[in-house]
Amino acid sequence: MPTYNTGQPSTVIYQADPAVVQHLHGVRESLHHSCKPYLNHKVKVQTIDGMMHEGIIAGMDSKHMYLMITVNTEPARGFYNPYYHPYPGTGYPFPAPINNAILPLVLFELLAISLV
Repeated sequence: MPTYNTGQPSTVIYQADPAVVQHLHGVRESLHHSCKPYLNHKVKVQTIDGMMHEGIIAGMDSKHMYLMITVNTEPARGFYNPYYHPYPGTGYPFPAPINNAILPLVLFELLAISLV
């Protein structure tokens, strides 16, 4: 069985600044207090990367917000949609289309959340 302990002292590549860690804990607490009353409400979420998502807040844990989104079941030209089924309800080997999915969003990457 391989072991990863070589007996040599480890070299720290990165260590977060304690002030940043404390600030991130505050941001997480603020998000929980702000979003918890809006569970099961429709919202629009913008991430720090500029992505926009619209859906219903399905839940939260210490690291993620779970957003229930509607999956587009219409075929898009040039793109493969694994949820699309041209003949719904025909059974095996083709399942019925899935219209909803849960999208986990990392709390620290959320820039704005607004009610829709």
